[in-house]
Amino acid sequence: MIIILSILTIALYTLFQLSYNHKKSAYIVGTAETPAVQPGKKENQGDEGKVKPPTVSQDVAGQSGNVSPSPTEKPEGPDLPEREAVGDDFFSDAAFMGNSLMDGFRMFSGLTTCDYYAATSMTVVGADSKYCIKLDNGNQGTLVDGLKQKPYGKIYILLGINEIGYDVKTFIEFYEKMLDDIMSAQPNCDIYIMGLTPVSEAKSSSSDTFNMTRINEYNSALHQLAADKGCYYLDLVSALAGPDGYLPANKTTDGIHFSADVYKTWLAYVKTHYA
Repeated sequence: MIIILSILTIALYTLFQLSYNHKKSAYIVGTAETPAVQPGKKENQGDEGKVKPPTVSQDVAGQSGNVSPSPTEKPEGPDLPEREAVGDDFFSDAAFMGNSLMDGFRMFSGLTTCDYYAATSMTVVGADSKYCIKLDNGNQGTLVDGLKQKPYGKIYILLGINEIGYDVKTFIEFYEKMLDDIMSAQPNCDIYIMGLTPVSEAKSSSSDTFNMTRINEYNSALHQLAADKGCYYLDLVSALAGPDGYLPANKTTDGIHFSADVYKTWLAYVKTHYA
């Protein structure tokens, strides 16, 4: 009898332990890789059974691949997307260098927070060899000498229309030599290569050199140079040409140089295309 009671007691105790362990195993122990999930609840459900917002790690619909860069992130270049316009103070550490078109930009754009180094009939060769400006120390110097006087955060270059008769390869070789000189003096500077500006249809059709075919060839080469050198490229044809791809006839007197309001359009483009 005593033996039978002992057997019954052991059996009841075993059944109790099995029942307890079954209830205990109904909750999964969570780790850093596998969060705990209560039975009867799906992942991402709250206590009321409502679905909670997905976590960043879940990346619903691949959203991490479509996040727009923050304003502080620089584009890779050489092309620049249109962005929210900056104010004039953005150019307080900038220098603009170029030919008579750049001098027109100085006079008519309204931008006065930057430095200008420009001269009529300037070329990529003359920029580093022609003494045409007065430097801060009182001496005469080249446009490139002017760029070396102090550190700049941004340098904008517009050259090429006066060299339009050159072989494109020769032009790029001269441009690259000038660019290397500038980059050596300003290693921490963002450099913007401005493409050649458009000419009017009348000018383009009447000239073997000042025509849009030549301008587009030069601009393609400048775009590639910007890519090779880690610079940015500003497409002034798309900024200033009309729907037909030419400078509007009512915006120029000689087919090349601009009326005053075009420089405002040029500035608006520069203000919305930056690194």
